[in-house]
Amino acid sequence: MTGRRLLFVTHRYVGLTAALFLLIAAVTGCLLVFRADLDALLNPGLFSVPSRSVLPAPELVQRVQQAHPDWQVLGFDLRTQPGHSLRIDVTPLHAKNAAGIIDGADQLFVDPADARVVGMRTSVAGIHAPNLLQAIYTLHYTLLAGTAGRWLMGLVALAWLVLNALGVCVTWPRRRPWLGNWRPAWTSNRRALANRPMPELHRIGGLWLLLPLTVLAYTSVAMNFYDELFRPLVETLSPPRPSPFDRPSAPSPAGGLIGFEAAEQAAINAASRQTPDLSPVAISNDAAHGFYEVAFAPGGTRLYEGFGRVTYSVDRHSGRVVWVDQPRLDGPGRLVLRSLYPLHSGQVFGLPSRLLVLLLGLVTAGLAVTGVLPWWRRRQRRTRQPQNG
Repeated sequence: MTGRRLLFVTHRYVGLTAALFLLIAAVTGCLLVFRADLDALLNPGLFSVPSRSVLPAPELVQRVQQAHPDWQVLGFDLRTQPGHSLRIDVTPLHAKNAAGIIDGADQLFVDPADARVVGMRTSVAGIHAPNLLQAIYTLHYTLLAGTAGRWLMGLVALAWLVLNALGVCVTWPRRRPWLGNWRPAWTSNRRALANRPMPELHRIGGLWLLLPLTVLAYTSVAMNFYDELFRPLVETLSPPRPSPFDRPSAPSPAGGLIGFEAAEQAAINAASRQTPDLSPVAISNDAAHGFYEVAFAPGGTRLYEGFGRVTYSVDRHSGRVVWVDQPRLDGPGRLVLRSLYPLHSGQVFGLPSRLLVLLLGLVTAGLAVTGVLPWWRRRQRRTRQPQNG
């Protein structure tokens, strides 16, 4: 067996092994590109409210807390819009009564005009509409199999990287000029498409989208093995700044909390000096470290554009800004880590890159199908030949 033939056979059987998992990841990934929009479409009772003038998000949350002092708020978006409910993340509610509280609910949906709770749900995966998108996300990331499933999908992503490299090797010309002789592999004609449609489409699709498909595979590997391998490796090569999160959590000091509204204002004051081009987009309550986390983004977008959000950590008691999570302050390693999710989700450049990731998902599904079906048909023909003889 020649070296090129060995590469071709390796490409075939690595692809056959990974095809089903890549197909699952591709289809679910296509749906997740527009997860928020699909979630709202499937659950209008949670997301849609009458269009009226709205109150600021911190005021809405304060009203909810006054009405339900036993509900601990974990976080919420800071931008309210007429006709769209505000989602508030809370600690799980373990009761069900006449008010319709769902056991284990950890997401509330509030009318931004009057703080009326219009619905609630749990954030766990499920087959019903309120939990379907979370199930699709979990299937995409872990095959609904927890850590073992995440590792398996990480290995599949690694196989995907290998497949991309093997695809280049298999189509690379035997003689110079390399690029000139490689050009025919990137094209096809009507006759070839009519005789061998799937192999032709498989080769052309894989080559024309080789670079973005490789980026998608690389980010998949990095995110699936993030804590076990990728982050420790990157931080060893490019150590980040020491931060308050490196220290063990300390007991909360005595005294009252400043509240979400004061924390937002403290962060806005600090951001006006350090990142004046960004707007507040979300706030969370990090009780373990004693901070309110106020996230900022260009134009207040909810998307993770660029390297993601800049977050200001505000002391929950003093109102002092004690930390700024600004990736550009931590060197190249932090930028590499922060780029993973925006690149993989397609949010890095807004709508155009999301559409590109949607296209990549469709192409990946097509590559899985066009790689397996020709092999299966040849196998079926070989199986029938002895019987016909």
